[in-house]
Amino acid sequence: MGGNHKTTRRHYQYLNSLGYNCVSFNLVLGSNPGGLYWHPLWKYALKGVFFIWTKQIVAALDEIPGDKILYAFSGPSLSALSAVHNRSDIKKVICDGGPFTDTYANTQNFFEYEMGFENRSLVKVSAWLGTMAWGHRPLDKLSQLLKTWPLQVPILSIRGLRDNIVAVDSIRKVFAPHTHIDLQTLELAEGKHLDGLRDFPEQYKAALKAFL
Repeated sequence: MGGNHKTTRRHYQYLNSLGYNCVSFNLVLGSNPGGLYWHPLWKYALKGVFFIWTKQIVAALDEIPGDKILYAFSGPSLSALSAVHNRSDIKKVICDGGPFTDTYANTQNFFEYEMGFENRSLVKVSAWLGTMAWGHRPLDKLSQLLKTWPLQVPILSIRGLRDNIVAVDSIRKVFAPHTHIDLQTLELAEGKHLDGLRDFPEQYKAALKAFL
């Protein structure tokens, strides 16, 4: 939410230095949440933002030939994982700061700490509307997908233990029931939300390089 292809610059520049070609793109209603610009995917608005993001990610993957590694951040990680369903070209997935349960509480945190809302009633109303906008029970759908997640597609889950927007336990709870997944984790003791590569580059790069 508010991130864009420029805010991931550190990530794709590091990946470029390792020899990987990277494609980054802005998410509809995410990279410019305040913008009301028209996009064809708006026709799926009633299905929720996570559904729209999944459709957009799938479309991007379809345009890139060959095998791919998918790298996603925060809430859109849910859509990224959903986009892998029934694909054979995704070899690894990296999720930084998501996906997460406790959507309402974490959405409250977003409006309070990221957006700077000070009025508690406004925070609660905004979080309720935001949670509704995500779509109908997206976590249940993700859980069903993870039950059949292919063993040959490992996931690296990156988390900050001091994250004041996405509680680390809410990320852990997404993956905990699915013990068959080849899941690797990096939990940064002093990490907050999506600050790992910026503030803890040595630890972050070492874990990322080892996973790749």
